[in-house]
Amino acid sequence: MEGVTIQGCGVAGVCLGWQLWWRGVPFRHEGQRRVGASWAAAGLVNPVTGKGMSVGWRLDDFLGEMAAFYAEVEKTLGKTYFHRLPVLRVFTDKKEIAKFQKKQPAMSQWVGTIYESLPDVKDGSWGGVEWVGGGWVDVRGFLDDSLAFFEKERRSAESFSPQVFCEGTLGLSEGVFSFLPTRLAKGEILEVVVPGWDERRILNRRGWCIPLGGELYRVGATYEWDDLTNDPTPQGREKLEKLVREFTDRDFVVRNHVAGVRPIVRNSEPVVGSHPTQEGQYILNGLGSKGCLYGPGAARQLVEFMLDGKAIDSSLSLRPEWGESEGQR
Repeated sequence: MEGVTIQGCGVAGVCLGWQLWWRGVPFRHEGQRRVGASWAAAGLVNPVTGKGMSVGWRLDDFLGEMAAFYAEVEKTLGKTYFHRLPVLRVFTDKKEIAKFQKKQPAMSQWVGTIYESLPDVKDGSWGGVEWVGGGWVDVRGFLDDSLAFFEKERRSAESFSPQVFCEGTLGLSEGVFSFLPTRLAKGEILEVVVPGWDERRILNRRGWCIPLGGELYRVGATYEWDDLTNDPTPQGREKLEKLVREFTDRDFVVRNHVAGVRPIVRNSEPVVGSHPTQEGQYILNGLGSKGCLYGPGAARQLVEFMLDGKAIDSSLSLRPEWGESEGQR
C-alpha cells in the first residue's frame, strides 16, 4: 500500500494522521516539532465568540464530531485531552445584555444558565451567561503523545508519494500552495499561577481565562497583524497581564509566555483539497484560531476525498479563482 507524507506536525497534521491511522493507511510526518501556532495554541473551544456574540461557523456540524474524535484518541492513548467546561460570558454593561437578549433566540441551543449577577466574579454585577458545549483541549499533550504513538506504531510502505501540506503559516507563505490569499495574525498567550483562586469555569470578557487545574490558568489572547514572528513580546505580555486583572485581583506569577502566528485564509474556516495543477499534492490548512474544533472534521473530509473520491464540502474546498491564479503563474 502506498503511504502518505504529511508535511507538518501541528494540529492539522496530527488530526490527519489519526484519520489515516483509522483507515489503515501508512503515513509519515515531516517537519519541525514544537514550532508554530499549534504549539502555542490555547486549545479553547468556545461555542459563541466575539463582541457580537456570534455562534461559531457551522458549529452544529463540527462540534459533535470533534468531541467523538478526541474521545477515540483518548481511548487509544489512555489520557484525557478534551476537557469539557462551561464557558461563562461575563457581561460588561447594559448594551451587552441587550445584545444578548436580542440574539438569544437564534442561539438558544448554546445558552445555559443566565445570571442576573455574578457576585463570585470580579466586576460581575451585570451578570452573564454560560455557553454549553465548550471546554479546552490539551493541545501540546495531544500533539506530543500522538506523534510518539505514530512513531512507535509506524506502518511501512514502499513509497510515500502523495503529500499533504499541513504547515500552517509556513505552507501559506512559501511552497506549492503559496498562491492562496492569506491574512495572518500573531497571538500571544500567558500561563499564570494564581494562589488561592478556585475558579473552575472558563471566563470570557474582553479575552478569556482557562483553568488548567490546580492554581494554573491560561489567559489570552492578543491579535497582532504586523509582527508575524513566533517571538513573545514585552508589549504582548503587558496586555496579557492587564487581561489577568480583568478576572482577578489576586497576586499571580507568570509561568509561561508563548506566541504563534495563526494560519488564516478565510476567517477560521479550513482550506482542504488538491493542488489545481500538481498531482498528488494536497492541503489541509487555514484553521486559524479554531484548529481544535475544525481540524478533526476537515481531516476526515480530506481522507475521504483522497481514498474514496468523495467530494469535499464546497465551503472547505479551494475556490476555483485561486486555482486560476496559480495556473497563470
